[in-house]
Amino acid sequence: MAVFNTYIVGVTLGTVLPIWAVVVAIYRYYFHPLRNFPGPITNAVSGLPTVVNLISGGQHAYIKRLHDRYGAVVRIAPNELSFLSPGAWEDIYGFRSHDEPLEKDPIWIGALVNDGAHPMPYAPRQDHGRLRRAFSHPFSNTSVLQQESIIQSHLRKLVWRLGELADASQSRPINLKDWYLFVTLDVIGDLCFGAPFGCLDKGTGTEWSRSLMKAIRCAVYDQASRRIAGPGTWLQKKMASYLIPQEYQDGKMKHFLNSREKVEERLKYGLESEKRDFIYYVLRSNEAKKLLTPLEIIVNSSAFVAAGSDNTTTALTVITYCVLANPEAQAKVVAEIRGRVETADDITWANIKDLPYLGAVISEGLRLYGPITVGLLRQVNPAGKGIVIDGNYVPPGTTVSVHLWSAGHSKLNWTRPEEFLPERWLNPDQFPHDRLQASQPFSLGPRGCIGKNLSLIELRLALCYIFWAFDVELDRESAWKWDIAGEMKNITTYLTIERPDLMATLRRVERG
Repeated sequence: MAVFNTYIVGVTLGTVLPIWAVVVAIYRYYFHPLRNFPGPITNAVSGLPTVVNLISGGQHAYIKRLHDRYGAVVRIAPNELSFLSPGAWEDIYGFRSHDEPLEKDPIWIGALVNDGAHPMPYAPRQDHGRLRRAFSHPFSNTSVLQQESIIQSHLRKLVWRLGELADASQSRPINLKDWYLFVTLDVIGDLCFGAPFGCLDKGTGTEWSRSLMKAIRCAVYDQASRRIAGPGTWLQKKMASYLIPQEYQDGKMKHFLNSREKVEERLKYGLESEKRDFIYYVLRSNEAKKLLTPLEIIVNSSAFVAAGSDNTTTALTVITYCVLANPEAQAKVVAEIRGRVETADDITWANIKDLPYLGAVISEGLRLYGPITVGLLRQVNPAGKGIVIDGNYVPPGTTVSVHLWSAGHSKLNWTRPEEFLPERWLNPDQFPHDRLQASQPFSLGPRGCIGKNLSLIELRLALCYIFWAFDVELDRESAWKWDIAGEMKNITTYLTIERPDLMATLRRVERG
């Protein structure tokens, strides 16, 4: 009898499930509220194509191909739309005068949330404003500039260490990607916790950097499970536990534990610390306003280390590559820097903040290779009446985003989009069809990157030091990995870019 019952159940499921799948597919394609938006049939009826490309590290190129074929708005999953225009940036992420800002989509929130404590970028609306107020002062432009001497000390040590390597290398290439990671880790460690990680001294990364990469991968698999089984469902939690490789789960936990250890060590000194690091300002504010729990300080410190090291390293690496791969641009930016800077003491924010070509180089590098390549998912209020995005009515409950890689590389936004042309940011008349506002590497609006000021100051200072102190030449034998025209097929992106090596020959500039 048990065998018979099992047989009946099997036959029933084998009949019902295919019928159910066909019915769902017919509904999604012919009757779903998004049925009139362009996109592949496979994406209209299933989220699997997007999931597969997410896990494989090729989502950046896949979504761009869809935009190239279908236009400025594409239905990339049954209930998800991807946009790429400047207007969409404002409509999705900007300050909405008549409505509340769009919430983070539940698909996007996941692997970095710990026991109800959210990193600010992932926090729901009821928590985000409170967290933003708590951390706004240490990340303000004024506060960051008060920390310039800390940033400077680590950048000078970077130049010293690279000089040692250049002298000893006998013209052998040096991997700048690694050294950029070392300096950004030391900077963010010093700014957050009052002491660097010691990466520049050791010439190696830390357990932080290794666990961070695994935590990011963990977030990718977690998002994949949410796309397949629905956010927060029993099936999604089960799927995540089986889908996410154990080493990535361990990496996520290790990154959190490292953060907790560092924060707890720093909290012992409280407001008596001699250094006015970020936690000092957070504690001073928290003493009066009680905005944060200890766990929220830990979780957000973990997020700041991640963004302040990984994203800034990517930005430095890709901008340096773009300059080195374009000799004409390199000659211009080197001449501009050395024309303003005579000695290392001249490399100050006040002296180099208005170098126009350097600013254009940074903007163009971030357009081509911004650290974040995916769409920052938002959800149209399920209980609302829908909104208009870039002239398109979008119904309630829809997942929406501007896909950063597509927006930065689309012919709809840029003349010669795959070329590194800093001049487009200086001479708009030469590029009348360029839509500069389509490039938003730090996002915008109430949830725009709180670390933007720190990142831009660090980028300008670091690039000035490198191109003032050294004549730098790209090792072109390894540069093929950075192929843009080939849709970056040699690079994978898991929410952020996995940086290839950046091999270059450095020679000290001899000065009298």
